[in-house]
Amino acid sequence: MKDIKPRTRYTRREWRSPFGGNYYTWEENDFPNWFGAHKTLWNEARRLKLFETEEAPKLLYHYTSLEGFTGIIQSRSIWLSDYSYLNDKHELIYGANIIREITSEMIESTSNPIISELLQAWKNNIGQFGNRVCIASFSADGDSLSQWRSYGNIALGFDPHDLAMHGFESNLRAIEYDKLKQGKLISIYLHHLCQAYEVDYMANKLERISDLYHKLERLIELIVFFKDSAFYTEREFRLAYIENPEMLQILEKALPKKFRITNSKIIPYISSEQLFLGFNEQHPLVIREVVLGPETSDLLERGLKEFLDFHAMNDVAIRRSAIPYRT
Repeated sequence: MKDIKPRTRYTRREWRSPFGGNYYTWEENDFPNWFGAHKTLWNEARRLKLFETEEAPKLLYHYTSLEGFTGIIQSRSIWLSDYSYLNDKHELIYGANIIREITSEMIESTSNPIISELLQAWKNNIGQFGNRVCIASFSADGDSLSQWRSYGNIALGFDPHDLAMHGFESNLRAIEYDKLKQGKLISIYLHHLCQAYEVDYMANKLERISDLYHKLERLIELIVFFKDSAFYTEREFRLAYIENPEMLQILEKALPKKFRITNSKIIPYISSEQLFLGFNEQHPLVIREVVLGPETSDLLERGLKEFLDFHAMNDVAIRRSAIPYRT
């Protein structure tokens, strides 16, 4: 006689939106609501129509130097740089400041001591990024003069689905540049997390992990995709990895730092093949297209084709920039 597995029990839960009305989720009774909070955020954002429905880009482009290109092809991986070495010196700090503003407002309006304590912890700690955060940047524009000038004369085109599957333990998402939308997303998220914390606290779901909601991973997962509107023309998507030290300790699989030299800087990074912590085979890094920047020589294109052929990538499309700019 076959063993009959017990069915998973779910409860329909009602939540209050900070912008009026209610929304609903199905709560798995054995786990804290913290685990489903990120998905709930984006479902609620879509319900409130914070995003216009637009067709996702067919390819995302990673601009790089010739040395960066050869390194990616040879290693079959993308390099995710430590966030503090990126061009925007306010990376994460920008989003952290918005969180401080909104938590301050929420602290003043709540009379619940456990929620007030949680909000105060977020406000005090959000600027102290103890988690390792590494980022690889892409653009929806495959022929951008500003990108050619800033990052190099080669752009690699990736299918977004392939890229997300390859970097399975990371998040791939478009950058949000609109400060009004950024504030609304943070407000939705913080209000939901506070409600979820109260529910889980009262249900004694946090006995073994009492500080689960106080950790910053969930907040960093959101603000890592926020940038100042001054960068809007980059049309950036990014692959972001936020390290959870406790999870790596459980898996006994720490990610060692690597280092690369670029523009007279030594930059710590991790490579995308390090991100796969599962037990199945990793999805390969699939390159769909290579774009050569303005004024590229015939000799460079010829050598690039031979290099791709040598690495069994002769099916990758190659084209040149249409921008009439002399480098």
